[in-house]
Amino acid sequence: MQLTKKSSYGLIAALELANDPEEGPLSASAIADRYSLPHSFVEKILHQLKQAGLVSSTQGRRGGYRLATPPDRITVRQVLEALDESLDLVGCLGPGTPCELTQICPTKSAWERIDQRFKEMLDSLSLGDLVECEEDS
Repeated sequence: MQLTKKSSYGLIAALELANDPEEGPLSASAIADRYSLPHSFVEKILHQLKQAGLVSSTQGRRGGYRLATPPDRITVRQVLEALDESLDLVGCLGPGTPCELTQICPTKSAWERIDQRFKEMLDSLSLGDLVECEEDS
């Protein structure tokens, strides 16, 4: 599994919103400018996060985006899945990806366990945890 630019930028945007949730809404342009990201791409990502219920938006001159819930209640997995990212570590674990070795594969059960632990780790990490890590470094 390799995360895409979309998931990387999405996590960046979510962390920006998590950094100071009391400050007020942040515009997609402000986030894009800070990290030199494409404005329209960041806007689309934030729209997807809004559709998933992770962020809310305010229209108008002082509008923008903010997290819909506290940062410690949004997991990294939720952000990635909201952006339609596949979290399957190997292709044969995903839906609709048959493998001719499935019946005899000596590594399938190992990959299933590794995949499960990986997803549990993503579930255990919140945006709040990542903000704390950033502040500690």
